[in-house]
Amino acid sequence: MKLNYLAVFGTTTLLAASLLGSNPFNHTLAQETLRISATPVVAQTTDVSGAVSGTFVGAAHPTQGAVRVVTENGQRYLEFDETFKTDRGPDLFVLLHRQQTPESYKNQDYVNLGDLEKVSGTQKYAIPEQVDLADWKSVVIWCRQFNVTFGYAPLGT
Repeated sequence: MKLNYLAVFGTTTLLAASLLGSNPFNHTLAQETLRISATPVVAQTTDVSGAVSGTFVGAAHPTQGAVRVVTENGQRYLEFDETFKTDRGPDLFVLLHRQQTPESYKNQDYVNLGDLEKVSGTQKYAIPEQVDLADWKSVVIWCRQFNVTFGYAPLGT
């Protein structure tokens, strides 16, 4: 993130210096350019190919790793990366949830993609064709038996 600020600041400084010249109107333009470019750069949660992705955050249990949506042969999947890890637990499921930080589990708030296959490493879960990803804000590891969020990954749009 610091490198983004340095790159923006350095580019802006060079641009401002070249704009100043001898024309007094350029000073105002250079100041405006500096003001606009100093806006913080927000990290996007889509990868280079434009795929929706997110990073897991621990809730009731430590959970880490990344998840992204991939398409293979016309089928969409949630794919957990090799750094995915959570605790063992009973009755664990992978959900798409309407809230970025899931707080309730009413049937209309989530889509169940199935049992958690394993507590660490790469794995994939098919996303039903009728699911519009724009409606779902996070991926959740959820213990149905105790209604506990192990961890979740807010998704980018």
